[in-house]
Amino acid sequence: MESSCTKKLIRSKSGLRIVTADDNLGSPFHLNEPQWTPDKDIKHCSDCNTKFDFLRRKHHCRRCGRIYCGSCCDTRIGLPRMCFVDPVRVCEKCAAVTNKENDFFERQLKTLTNGATFLIHSIDKNSESVICRLSSDHRYLIFDGTSTKNLDPVELTQIKSVGLSRDENSGISSVEIVYAHDELNNRKLKLLSAPEPHRRVSSSWIVAIHQAFKLLYQQEIGTE
Repeated sequence: MESSCTKKLIRSKSGLRIVTADDNLGSPFHLNEPQWTPDKDIKHCSDCNTKFDFLRRKHHCRRCGRIYCGSCCDTRIGLPRMCFVDPVRVCEKCAAVTNKENDFFERQLKTLTNGATFLIHSIDKNSESVICRLSSDHRYLIFDGTSTKNLDPVELTQIKSVGLSRDENSGISSVEIVYAHDELNNRKLKLLSAPEPHRRVSSSWIVAIHQAFKLLYQQEIGTE
């Protein structure tokens, strides 16, 4: 379920972006550029409420599209979630959110695509190992191993919940993923942290998939 997606360089009013040629094949973690608030509609800074004049210019935050004064929108930061090539200007609130997102893009997303070893229970109740990883286009969970004949790829946008279980002694012990199998039915997938020497990597992967689900959920309900 891997796809090689062609990308293209585009120039918007916010800057240069590298995006997928086919919007349907883009990463579910990416965000579209916001609509900019029209200059004529705003007379005061959206944060400090200072009135704009000849000397106090208006600046649009590239992440939220609102208008601020230079003091409230003076941070330039990388914004990989919107596919910008260069750092762009953002407001203070968006800078804080973006810093957290960038940590996910720089560390946890790499953990997910690298994959980790887990244990699953087969039909005969024996535990078998499986490697679970995020596809290179970030759209599917892929399973590799001898016991994966009945494990189809899971589309990330079909995940309904991600639940973590913890062990008092060893920390994170498993993750249960509920996803839509078809229009009427959901399925559950439980991945158990593998024993050493794989436990640390599998635990990190579980933390990363939990954070990934939070990003997708926040995007869906518009709380970012």
